[in-house]
Amino acid sequence: MVEAPNYYAIIPANVRYDRDLPGKAILLYGEITALCNQKGFCWASDSYFMKLYGVAKSTIQAWLKSLEIKGYISRESVYKDGTKEIDHRYIRVIPGGIPKNRNTPIPKNRTDNITSINKNHSGAEEKKNPIHYKEIIDFLNEKAGRGFKNAEGNQKLIRARIHEGYSEHDFALVIVFKCKQWLGDSKMEQYLRPGTLFGSSKKFDQYLDEAKQSRKQKGKTPEQPGLSVGEGSARVADYMAELEKKYEAGELSE
Repeated sequence: MVEAPNYYAIIPANVRYDRDLPGKAILLYGEITALCNQKGFCWASDSYFMKLYGVAKSTIQAWLKSLEIKGYISRESVYKDGTKEIDHRYIRVIPGGIPKNRNTPIPKNRTDNITSINKNHSGAEEKKNPIHYKEIIDFLNEKAGRGFKNAEGNQKLIRARIHEGYSEHDFALVIVFKCKQWLGDSKMEQYLRPGTLFGSSKKFDQYLDEAKQSRKQKGKTPEQPGLSVGEGSARVADYMAELEKKYEAGELSE
């Protein structure tokens, strides 16, 4: 079991106020800086962070990937000789957040086994683990009664969320939950489309969390604040309308 660090966490302003970071990714960044202060790198496993924050492994992976995509951290894995089993993982804070301690490099005899995770070159990974774009879009069409195409614009949104660590099952949860919530609502039904459901990492994470919380209610269907009636619904509708304009104009990116 990894001991909790006895060092201060440092969260610079650019990370602290980054609205694109999902969930508690900002707090996770602070925990990583505390561990880096001890040895120059963070060695903690996903299990350590899972116990610390009380969330699933997929959530930790999503937070880590969001920090990596924004350039706040880097990750390296050292594999056991002749296998694909990870022996050690190293997380480092990228300069610009807090300085890295360069006095504790990875042992020289391990460097040949290091594979850096680089999301800018994911073609080979997608060939090994293909994303089922058509199935996701068809599922949305089925549940929402729509006719969206398996086009590159929609694929790009799905791919962005997958690369952040979300699973195809997460897409299904969001689609089912939002269809139950918005179908029949004259103001919100129009937003059952890829651009609003999948177009923002922050909103997708929020929708997924709402869906999971709803499942925990075991049949109870409490009204979701800000998403159904009154002033809250209007506020969300305005946000969705703005997001849709950006999506249709091609301004949304990975």
